[in-house]
Amino acid sequence: MAHLDQIEGIKRNVELAKFTTFQMGGPADYYYEVKDVLKIPELIEACRKDGLPYVLLGWGSNVIFSDKGFRGLIIHNLARKCELGEVVEQVGQEGENYYRKAGQLVIADSGTLLSQIIQFSLKNSLTGMEKLMGLPGTIGGAVRGNAGAFGLETKHLFEKATIYKEGEGVREVGWDYLDFDYRHSRIKDSHEIVLKVWLRLMPGDTRAGVEEVRKIIASRAGKHPSGKSAGSFFKNPSGNSIGEGLSAGYLNDQCGFKGKHIGGAFISEKHGNFLMNDGNATMLDVLELCLEIQKAVWEKFEVKLQREVALVGEHGYIEDEFAKSK
Repeated sequence: MAHLDQIEGIKRNVELAKFTTFQMGGPADYYYEVKDVLKIPELIEACRKDGLPYVLLGWGSNVIFSDKGFRGLIIHNLARKCELGEVVEQVGQEGENYYRKAGQLVIADSGTLLSQIIQFSLKNSLTGMEKLMGLPGTIGGAVRGNAGAFGLETKHLFEKATIYKEGEGVREVGWDYLDFDYRHSRIKDSHEIVLKVWLRLMPGDTRAGVEEVRKIIASRAGKHPSGKSAGSFFKNPSGNSIGEGLSAGYLNDQCGFKGKHIGGAFISEKHGNFLMNDGNATMLDVLELCLEIQKAVWEKFEVKLQREVALVGEHGYIEDEFAKSK
């Protein structure tokens, strides 16, 4: 097993700001661009041998790095192979309110962009994924967080995946293993890594699919602010009689947070759940604004907002202590 310094292609002291949509982050001690998903286990095992933390980075749309940087390895997943798989029959899922219809599998490396898969599918007369157009990020990240929009979630398309777990190796898992929930899957807690994903899509009217994509892009452009952000910062509430069904943006608005600044971090005037960077934000600014919002929403509505965006400090992920408290 190699040490990091022995792996060809490892870079040192790479600035992270340019790799995220929030455009904030100091230098990573080690950095590697992955073009082959099977390289990921080797890199993680090297980190394990060297006693260093690691973070797997995709499109960078759902993560904010500390301005002090990261004292481990950033594995930048740029593996984006996408191909057609086999034709599959209809199956039902006991206890679920939907069936996965007969269709064709699309196989994608975990670093493949959602937009890339949608375009690939439509070119091959396959539909069903159009509602996810405009969501920034990769299919690996979408599976991990069960990304969704307009009533469609990743779990509705998911067939199976190849995953890797440190110390256990690579294996294939099915739908049931992921234990999908709202913006969540089992591997979000187990820290297993998605390497490859199989999606079940259906033959359909590609012209109608293209038109739906155009409408969704226009709708997002009209509602979402432009600028340096990580998208929706908090998950919409669930499991609370007051907050369920209300958006996090609405709750933030009711607490008077539109336009609120702390240092270089602020809440957009256009959308109450978009935390923005004016170009000078620090990790401390983000954490302070996040905590102030969580406290205010809890005091007014007794709803605990949970971060949708991951925050990464110098040595790893920063836990959402407020969401876990009380």
